[in-house]
Amino acid sequence: MVKACAVAVSAILGLAALAAAPALADKGHGLFNRADKNGDGFVTRVEFNASRAVMFARLDSSGDGAITQAEIDQARKAFRERHAHSAGKPPVTHNKQHKTHRGFFAKIDANGDGRVGGAEFAAAGDRMFAKLDNNGDGQLTKEEMPRRHKKPAGATDPSATPSQ
Repeated sequence: MVKACAVAVSAILGLAALAAAPALADKGHGLFNRADKNGDGFVTRVEFNASRAVMFARLDSSGDGAITQAEIDQARKAFRERHAHSAGKPPVTHNKQHKTHRGFFAKIDANGDGRVGGAEFAAAGDRMFAKLDNNGDGQLTKEEMPRRHKKPAGATDPSATPSQ
């Protein structure tokens, strides 16, 4: 479950970085379609790595060849503002996922220096691709992409058992 959450967080983070269309906030297929450059319905490792390189460049707002937690926070804030504006809502100032992203950053910062360089980012992408490629065929399909589902307002957790 934790690994699945980490993959979903990474995909969401990718959406934040690549958010050309704010309405793609929770649509993993938007990320898939942008990565599938030749439109064949599959994302190869080459296409995946190319999309990750674009993501890295956009996250590296200082242009110093490394991403910091502050740059990720800045990208997430900008994404939340764009998404809220497109939905006609005030931007969210804090949420529980923010802490999760800090844990995600620590996981990809292999040498613990507070900066994620290109090689660390690429290694994290390789691990993510391997986890997403469920059948091990070296390419991803839309079905293999993580999806983020929102619970309808007022819905209850079906796994919770009612007290008797």
